[in-house]
Amino acid sequence: MNRTRLLIALGVIVLAAAYLLPLWRIELQAPQYPEPIGMLIHVNTIRGIGENDLENINILNHYIGMRAIEPESIPELRFMPWILAGLIVLGIVALLYPRRWLIGFWVAALITSGAVGLYDFNQWEVDYGTNLNPTAPIKIEGMTYKPPLIGTEQLLNITAHSYPSWGGYAVVVAILLGIAAIYCSSQKAGRLCKSSDQKSTAASAFAKASMSLALWLLVSTGLSCSPSPEPIRYGSDECTVCKMIISDQRFGAEIVSTTGKVYKFDSIECMVNHLLRQRQQDGTVALTLVVNFFSPGTLMDAHNAHYLRSENLPSPMGADLSAYSSEAEVQRARSQYGGSVLSWEEVERYIASLD
Repeated sequence: MNRTRLLIALGVIVLAAAYLLPLWRIELQAPQYPEPIGMLIHVNTIRGIGENDLENINILNHYIGMRAIEPESIPELRFMPWILAGLIVLGIVALLYPRRWLIGFWVAALITSGAVGLYDFNQWEVDYGTNLNPTAPIKIEGMTYKPPLIGTEQLLNITAHSYPSWGGYAVVVAILLGIAAIYCSSQKAGRLCKSSDQKSTAASAFAKASMSLALWLLVSTGLSCSPSPEPIRYGSDECTVCKMIISDQRFGAEIVSTTGKVYKFDSIECMVNHLLRQRQQDGTVALTLVVNFFSPGTLMDAHNAHYLRSENLPSPMGADLSAYSSEAEVQRARSQYGGSVLSWEEVERYIASLD
């Protein structure tokens, strides 16, 4: 066992860390925000640096005509995890069979993927920064709002900073370790990179531990990204559509995307409006949930729920809709409040007719 495998093992570990760490960081400084706001781009999603940063960035984007940044509408975030997983698996193969050509192929794949990723990211920025809504509240002829790929740029009264984050640096370190492994695998450097028998045993154990850690990171990350509902925090969570604080525990709704992002709503009508207006791409919504009126705060599948529309039971945004888990429950509510019973499809048509 020689240092070639040690270098590859380290490369696989830091590359696997890119699954957990953000790849890129964009910060915006403006007079209206005493503290900079920003977003972190992960391999499978985009998150705000602060709790409401992504929402605030989308508000800024609305005023200048840029589209809202919705992670579920960005196809790259769906296939990038598979590309990174493939690079990690290729690194493990090179660790098991440390042939110079195989290590070189791994490093070339890393460099190519990184270069293509940067080009695609730059094109994404160009698209968002130049294809503006002509009816935007703020419109300056000839002005574009593309943030810098790397570095700092002034956009009106906003200073935009764009740099790699820890996950991006991890990819660079993996490339450098791969290049060092290629050097150690050469005949010229072979003797310099050979370890003693005692070191060889330790290196072999370290390589096996590295493979186990990399595989564990892949599996645990995949499990952690699986879509799951999140309890609504009444009195503090904000509705995605109307921006009101969700306060009535008898109402509420939630969407969970395929990447695990959670959207919360204070009413059924807000959630349906979000689905109708955003027109989320097919396959990006994993869970659609509503709160059971007779079991405050309890979420259930929206498609299987039963609904009552009654003027005697007003919902937070005025559509008079409430949800129930069974036919018996909705009939019980109807006997108390009157109104008409609706299916999920009828609810969608009803909300669409209100626009």
